[in-house]
Amino acid sequence: MEIFIKEAIKDDIKEINNLLTDLIQDERQYDKNINKNYAVKNYYEQFFEKKDSCMIVAKDENNNILGYGFGFIMDCGDVYDDKVAQLDALYIKPEYRNKGIARQIIQYFTEWSKNNKVSYIELKVFNNNNKAIKLYEKEGFLADKKILRKKI
Repeated sequence: MEIFIKEAIKDDIKEINNLLTDLIQDERQYDKNINKNYAVKNYYEQFFEKKDSCMIVAKDENNNILGYGFGFIMDCGDVYDDKVAQLDALYIKPEYRNKGIARQIIQYFTEWSKNNKVSYIELKVFNNNNKAIKLYEKEGFLADKKILRKKI
């Protein structure tokens, strides 16, 4: 199977919204507070033509979407000296995992970030999502911040 990594086109957005639903539902294994009935509708449309965001798809030779990534340049005002991008979502359909697709999407997003004069890429991952953490560490990401939560 041949895999193509490229920027999404408008016709991909409906499927990417569906994949975001799958991603969120997949994360229920790490966060039981996620609503099991939640479904994404019309989320990525708002980002499609923005220059500071990047929507990436992995497709096979039949143009089927196997996974996607989404990220953007963070607007931090003048807090930081250098630009920071956030890799906000990365999801590969389960049957296509462990084929290097996620890694290719990360590399594509990294190149897009470099081309946009970004110096840092940040992302969030659940502490017990060990497979994702291992992937990100292999791609050079290091733990830098923690998000703490308290149930009240």
